Amino acid sequence: MSQTTAIPLSGTLSRPLLTGHAATRTESVTAWTVAVVAGLLLAAAAVFLGSGGRWFVVETPSMGEAAPVGTLVLDLPVTVSSLAVGDVVSFETSANPGVTYTHRIIAIDHDGGVHTRGDANGATDPWTLTQENIVGAPIALVPHLGWLFRAAPLLMIGTLLIWVLTSPFTDRVTRSSLRIAGSALTVSYAAFVLKPFVNITTISNTSSPHSVEATIISSGMFPVRVDAHGGNTVHLVDGEVGRVTIHELTKSGHYQLASSIDLDPMGWVFLIVLCLIPLVCCLMVGRVETVRAE
Repeated sequence: MSQTTAIPLSGTLSRPLLTGHAATRTESVTAWTVAVVAGLLLAAAAVFLGSGGRWFVVETPSMGEAAPVGTLVLDLPVTVSSLAVGDVVSFETSANPGVTYTHRIIAIDHDGGVHTRGDANGATDPWTLTQENIVGAPIALVPHLGWLFRAAPLLMIGTLLIWVLTSPFTDRVTRSSLRIAGSALTVSYAAFVLKPFVNITTISNTSSPHSVEATIISSGMFPVRVDAHGGNTVHLVDGEVGRVTIHELTKSGHYQLASSIDLDPMGWVFLIVLCLIPLVCCLMVGRVETVRAE
């Protein structure tokens, strides 16, 4: 005679099929803070655009330290009659359609014609502006923030690509670490392409029989030291103009300039800590998962 034993159905359900992770107080506060800040920024952007505001990113060093390369320019409409000598204004010209300039007013004619010049430029702009040329006057010139806007397409594409490529990894530590490392690589690539940290632009050269005097300007975020081969050394901050005199030229008549980051000790500490953030984040991910497993 055969005998069978019935197993209660409830025994197969003694282990939950799904587990959930309740949000901690810190996570909830962080989420709400991000949501509130995002809402305020969207509301401010709506009011700004609704008032006729326009934004631009400075791409040339013509305004020197007042608006270095990478500065975010926030403009509101303005009438010529309200402008004065010394004001900064954004404008367009028929000579270069589609290009917006942001320069300083140096003179206003009796009939309202406006003359401008970039702070770092040696010559006055070759045009007289009228009301139809004026785009607006800046209500804010935010240094460095424009670099983030220029890098946004690269960062978005890189982030999306990394997210897709790491999705097949089922191990949470591996997936998170790869995403952190990939994000750091994306930021590094954007910095390599855009060169926001260290960059030198030559404005003009003056030659003599035995030397060359070059006028240069820093167009990077970090302070730099510029060494002229066979000449002097200058230290520049973002947007600052300097001059170097070179006495030794190459056989082809060219001169050589070398630029390097020129930070103080605290600046180097900050830069090193910033570079270590991806590594620390990867270690924290592994540590948190290890503690949960125990």
